[in-house]
Amino acid sequence: MYEELKLHVSEMEPRLKDEDRDEKNKEMLPLHHKDLSLRRLKVIPSDILVDTKIQTLNLDRNKLKSVSGINHLQELKTLILSKNELTDFPMEIQSLSHLEKLELNQNKIQTIPIGIFSNLKDLKHLKLNNNRLSKLPMDLGSCSKLQYLNISHNLFHCFPECILEIKSLKEVYLENNKLQKLPAELFLDLSLKKFKASCNHLREPPDEVCVGGLKQIRSYFLQLQKTQAREEKRVKVIFIGASLAGKTTINRSLTQGQTVAVSLKERTVGIEVSEFHIQDLTFLFWDFAGHLEYYVTHHVFITPYALTILVVNLHRYQVGNEQIFMDLVGFWIKNLVMRVPNSVVLTVGTHTDLCQPGEVEEKTKDIEERIYRMLDEHKANLTHFVNNLEERQDSELYLEQTDKLRELSNCTVHVLSVFPIDCTHYNDIEKLQNHILNTVYKEELFPNIIKMLPPIYKVVENAILEVKQNEETPQHGIMDLDHLLSEVMLKTNSDLDKHLLKDILRYLHRIGLIVWYEDIKPLVNTVFLKPSFLITIFKMLVRHDLYNQLGAIPTEVLISERAFKRDVLKWKEMLQSKAMIRLQAIRVLVKHQLETLCLQDTEDLFHDLIGRGAQKGKLLSLFMHFQICMSVRNIRTLNPRAPEFVPGNPWSVKDTQKELCYLFPTYLNNFMEVTERWGGDHHEDVHIRVYFSPQVPEGFFQRLMVKSCSFYSTHWVEKDNFLLANNGKALLVKQFNQRADSYLEIRSRKPKRSGDFQSLWDFKLTILSIAEKLCKEWPGLFYYIRSPCRTIGCPDEFEWPDMEGTESIYDMIKEDFKTCETCCNTVNMELILPKATGHTKDPFLPPTIHVTNYGVASIVSHQ
Repeated sequence: MYEELKLHVSEMEPRLKDEDRDEKNKEMLPLHHKDLSLRRLKVIPSDILVDTKIQTLNLDRNKLKSVSGINHLQELKTLILSKNELTDFPMEIQSLSHLEKLELNQNKIQTIPIGIFSNLKDLKHLKLNNNRLSKLPMDLGSCSKLQYLNISHNLFHCFPECILEIKSLKEVYLENNKLQKLPAELFLDLSLKKFKASCNHLREPPDEVCVGGLKQIRSYFLQLQKTQAREEKRVKVIFIGASLAGKTTINRSLTQGQTVAVSLKERTVGIEVSEFHIQDLTFLFWDFAGHLEYYVTHHVFITPYALTILVVNLHRYQVGNEQIFMDLVGFWIKNLVMRVPNSVVLTVGTHTDLCQPGEVEEKTKDIEERIYRMLDEHKANLTHFVNNLEERQDSELYLEQTDKLRELSNCTVHVLSVFPIDCTHYNDIEKLQNHILNTVYKEELFPNIIKMLPPIYKVVENAILEVKQNEETPQHGIMDLDHLLSEVMLKTNSDLDKHLLKDILRYLHRIGLIVWYEDIKPLVNTVFLKPSFLITIFKMLVRHDLYNQLGAIPTEVLISERAFKRDVLKWKEMLQSKAMIRLQAIRVLVKHQLETLCLQDTEDLFHDLIGRGAQKGKLLSLFMHFQICMSVRNIRTLNPRAPEFVPGNPWSVKDTQKELCYLFPTYLNNFMEVTERWGGDHHEDVHIRVYFSPQVPEGFFQRLMVKSCSFYSTHWVEKDNFLLANNGKALLVKQFNQRADSYLEIRSRKPKRSGDFQSLWDFKLTILSIAEKLCKEWPGLFYYIRSPCRTIGCPDEFEWPDMEGTESIYDMIKEDFKTCETCCNTVNMELILPKATGHTKDPFLPPTIHVTNYGVASIVSHQ
């Protein structure tokens, strides 16, 4: 991703001034191509309708409710009517017999009459996504040249059979509908190249198969040609809640069939995973630790289509105490709203035996009322955003944001009534078990609890279970991929295709039974048969008591790594002051943790996790992949073999493996280094704010920091802000995360030369691109960008239009100045929004470099 961003920024061409650019664009457009997008049109201009030679007509982002007269454009090949106000499919389109590309996405169309597509014999590209369609007309099948079809974000419950008649199809998109079954013919008879069907209610094939792409879906249906699918019922159950709420007690009591008392020393550190069977259902229990230090790893394992059990200590809960509610309940609900917006949440109240008579009823009622009030407030905020955008005079610039808001408004976190229990009585545990069963059997809550699978999937799963339980399998369950495949083939007594076995492994990974990170290069040949041990790996370095763990390392372990007690003092100080851990300290911590687990072959496992020589091990590969940490060079020595020094070029330095350190943002404090280097905010600063609703997700800022600082090697960091430098320019990113006021601020000094504005905006847009990609991991999160007014004391802000890539942002900004609606002052556009200036970029000015204790450079601006 970083290389793509670098390439994108470096290849941006100098832009023309607005008026010159518009004229040039007109000249560049072919004579018979007309672009009338963003004109607020309610009717198509008459001069367009009489130009019968038009071949391309772009009417994107207007106010059209009909397209009367368009049937006169007999030569039309491309018609774009997306993001208008059409409620009826335009009958006039049937006359456009030469049409090859038709886009009607993001309207309000409910039905398409029969008889239109039978006249569009040349149609190759059709976009109907984001409408209100539940059926397609049968004559769509007569479009024998159609290659691209998008019907995502509609209301389809059944797959439209007419699609199967179109043998020319190459791309089909069906996301966000209500489909339960897909036909085998779609994948075995058509030559599809691209296909997406996420966010449906799919049972055949299951979502976990579809995520694997066309190859895995075809493999699935090829197996079903040999034998009939079998029903599988499996539910993932996630236990969340504050520390010491009773999650582990409930988990173990359910799985062991008796009341289990959990001591303070046995509480969950990280995540525990266990399997449980009730009747014909298989439950996979994931018990998440409550400390916030662990939450940075939670997002890796919290997935959709799971039952989330939020455990609340009723004895600790206080009626009317807002902070206690947020700590024990609100924090978890808000993060679920952002991470899995359609999740089902069962709140379980524990420690009822310690409550006074009448307290349990009073507290459960208070919790329920506050949760519903919080969710209602969130929906009201989304509706408010929608209304504000729709009422704007330039509302066509915000259609993407409006659609996203409407989509989020339709998402519902199903929060069930609080279920109070006394964990010391097994009768209460049994009642909870029955309540869980009744909940997951409700189809409206769990529409895809049933998965239809080829029998071979279960055969392979059972074989893997045998391998896992085999005495010769390492206790930690980490196995080489080829070794596992050969073992499975042996146990199934069949010559299974390796590609099929890998597809089944991918499915088992997605349901959480095993873990195989094939997208992480150092782990591509590694399978974690026991996900619980993977969590053990995570908690070796991500834990609430890491500082104490450093102090508890035995002398023998220190000696084995050629370390001393004085080194431990340095490690502890470095962790506290800089949130950094030396590689040597990591080696010692991991070795100590492995010894306490009493595992076999710990030496081989140790080198497997840490790596050998310059080769990075599995542990840090995992952490860096999930943006939990980043590598830094704490000390650099001059390289005596370096070539001669050249001004402007970095000085060659000598690095050693022992000097390598890793920065963990979750341990950062605000030790003021960024603040001091930045030198305070100035009124002249050019800054923007990225607002988040309902809030900045927990762990988001730390991951943004890791991604950004890995991209720009010159950086300084603190808990809630970080400073980047690029070509002598500084960029400060700060986090403000308070109720009803959650945003990131991206701030830079005002350039002295007008020609520097574009490179500065490119710098900011790169960070926004990183943030945008991160936001996709929180589907229930809404964010929007604003630039504060430049007038001192004015609280108003200028809203950004839809951000569909940096080029489109530049293209949307037409004006040179913007007037604030509050203070009525006029502001130069390039101070508040990225605007193509038309100036050629200045030649590269090499920054002056001063090596710091982070091994990065001080800022010396050339402005």
